[in-house]
Amino acid sequence: MLVLLFMSCKKDENKVVAGNGTAPVLTSTAASSLTLEEENAAVNAGVFSWTASSFGFKGSVVSYTLQVGVAGDNFKTVREVTVGAGLTTTVTVGTLNSLVNQLGLTPGVDGKAEVRVRANISDNYTPAYSNVLSYTVNPYQIVIFYPSLYVPGGYQGWTPATAARVSSVTDNKEYEGYVNFPDAVTEFKFTSEPDFNHVNYGTSSTGTLNVGGGDNLKITGAGYYLLTADINKLLWTFTKTTFSVLGSAVGTETPLTYDTATSTWTVTKALSAGTLTFRANNSDAITYGSAAVANGKLVAKGAAIPVTVAGTYKIIFNVSIPGNYVYSIVAQ
Repeated sequence: MLVLLFMSCKKDENKVVAGNGTAPVLTSTAASSLTLEEENAAVNAGVFSWTASSFGFKGSVVSYTLQVGVAGDNFKTVREVTVGAGLTTTVTVGTLNSLVNQLGLTPGVDGKAEVRVRANISDNYTPAYSNVLSYTVNPYQIVIFYPSLYVPGGYQGWTPATAARVSSVTDNKEYEGYVNFPDAVTEFKFTSEPDFNHVNYGTSSTGTLNVGGGDNLKITGAGYYLLTADINKLLWTFTKTTFSVLGSAVGTETPLTYDTATSTWTVTKALSAGTLTFRANNSDAITYGSAAVANGKLVAKGAAIPVTVAGTYKIIFNVSIPGNYVYSIVAQ
């Protein structure tokens, strides 16, 4: 019994219990200000490296995760790159852009992001965190390609491959999209693919669609049009639109100007602290705001968009990519 007691005591004396981990020291080759561009998606934005963290427990494997958050949020919401046991990781422009888009940074606008490393050995132990690196990041829009019809016509040389599209976000065969028609009279068709070799939709009477042909669809009057097509009911509509911005931040409802070079509607204006929304044709039939959390994405009949600081801003309203409607409010 004495021998067993001695052995037990000796074992307890030699037992090593993991403690709090030491903080990794994070460094990076990434520039402090980053303008991300889609054509550079595969290019490295930066290499992130850190020193090893120790939890005082020999044989334990420390796992590392690179965490990205929005400045001022104290990493309450993060997006992560899992690294494993390594002490370095390379982040591409495309990966970084995806992370900050998920965090709600507005495409085309400078936003503030923070990066740190999390070190961990088990869910039973408190993680250790590195120092924080701060960045200004201007992301690009991630375009989601929804099921679409193409709109080839005289306005673009009857070339389906380069034609505008109308899309069905919920894939219910009901499509919509905005197209600028510069000519006094525009004829076009809807096609199911970017060619004329699949299903084409024309018409034989006002507002209807014919599967496989019929006369060309026709709109009289140059302008920026909302097009809808319902393949279930074989119906289509068009609405000529101009856009304006209104709300407590704006004061008097202010028209936006269409820029053919960028396919956007814009205005530069002094704003008060308050909110704003967008609408078409000075009517509430077509209105856009944001989701519950303003993140640069437009939602039909959405919430008012907050402006927290008074100043002069360039307001950009972009509904040129179906299903991917966005806005930005840029300080001047």
